[in-house]
Amino acid sequence: MNMKILALAVVSGLLATFGSMAVAQDHGHSHADGTSHGDHGHSGESIAFYMPKAKTVHFDDVNKAKQQFDTLQKLGCQVKQGGHAGHIDGTYICSEWKSLKVADHGLADQWSAWLKGAGFDVSHGHLDPNFGEGPEVVEFRMDNWKQIHGNGSPEESQMLTQLNQLGCEIIIDDHGNHNDIRFRAPTWHDAHFADHDSAEKWASWLTQNGFQTRHSH
Repeated sequence: MNMKILALAVVSGLLATFGSMAVAQDHGHSHADGTSHGDHGHSGESIAFYMPKAKTVHFDDVNKAKQQFDTLQKLGCQVKQGGHAGHIDGTYICSEWKSLKVADHGLADQWSAWLKGAGFDVSHGHLDPNFGEGPEVVEFRMDNWKQIHGNGSPEESQMLTQLNQLGCEIIIDDHGNHNDIRFRAPTWHDAHFADHDSAEKWASWLTQNGFQTRHSH
């Protein structure tokens, strides 16, 4: 099947669920000002996406073009449309990281595949449920990849476990005698803790490893 047709078929199904099951939001939300967590949910899954350089696409079908561009606009992208010689052109860009909230893992995988197919840089991780509740909140992010050289030590294993628990995206390249480990969390993540001391310890660990952090309670 033609990949453009396949992508549009996926969009058709996903767009129908957009209003009730997915919310695109800017990456800069904060709880440090005392805002209630009721303004957005912590259930479901989040996908971060970004496209710093504009991409131009061409369509022969007006309806397919409209569907594609409407979806991109709902995701918060800047879209410019035009046409020439019987073709519909569209240029889109997403110059800041944005976050898409979806209801479950299946939708997260579908949206991730569609966004990657549309040319976006996509980041998708899973926050451990143990960090989903508690009065103390540590927010953290790391816009760009950080790379370290792994040596297989227990400390490295513990670090990878903690990064996984926090829902960071991790890539490990095995070079035989060592691993290159890259990780990031390009949109703000919330980790909840039962007490102030635990939150402070995690905030300190995150800062030491290159994350931006904010701690509210």
